[in-house]
Amino acid sequence: MKKGSDFVVKILPAKEIYLKGNEHAILLLHSFTSHTRDMKKVASKLHEKGYTCYVPLYRGHGHIPEQLLQYNVDDWWQDVVNAHQFLLNEGYQKISVIGLSIGGIFTLKLAQVEEFEQIIVLSVPINKEPAQLKQRIIDYAYNYKNIEGKSALQISNELEIFNEMPLETSIEFQQFIKETMQNLDKITIPFAIFYGNRDDDLYAHSAEVIYQLVHSSKKYKRGFKNSKHLMTLGREQDEIIKEIMDFL
Repeated sequence: MKKGSDFVVKILPAKEIYLKGNEHAILLLHSFTSHTRDMKKVASKLHEKGYTCYVPLYRGHGHIPEQLLQYNVDDWWQDVVNAHQFLLNEGYQKISVIGLSIGGIFTLKLAQVEEFEQIIVLSVPINKEPAQLKQRIIDYAYNYKNIEGKSALQISNELEIFNEMPLETSIEFQQFIKETMQNLDKITIPFAIFYGNRDDDLYAHSAEVIYQLVHSSKKYKRGFKNSKHLMTLGREQDEIIKEIMDFL
């Protein structure tokens, strides 16, 4: 298909994943500007071992990028709270949580206010500048439209609304992260944190800070030398899944 033609590739919206298994349910939380594919293989492998797995989709994610502009971090946090409540309503009392990037932040926040068996977080930042968060949305919009096959001019025109986004929403997002990090001492359950050595240096530093501040008597930290930010989709995904299973 020629780029810039009248035809555009239609990208199917992402969907939540719910795989029913035994009485131990795993809530898996994806990253910012991504969707449930982050956790699809992890959920599938855990389900093969018998676990019930639920991967919710945050509002505005996994669809056309314009939808992201309608929501903020409070909406996505509420989606996570609702996902946990869904598992409780389904009758699961034994629940663990695994989160990647923003999903890891939500996991840490959730563990401060609810009771779980254990939590595992991957690629979690202790801070993100508002301009960086805004740029993530712009980059996502550009990549999405590029995959659709739109012309450079059309992409440029459609990106205007993203470039003009006020920073207020991203500032609120940063504040959410900071508040979560200020209450890490409330976490006392078994805890594991993973990071990729090929990711930005911030994440190795963040992992050490979070590891030290969490008050769990059983806690584990590991870096993966060939992993980037989306660790569950990278070349070490099988080894990471094995580590997750061993910890669970």
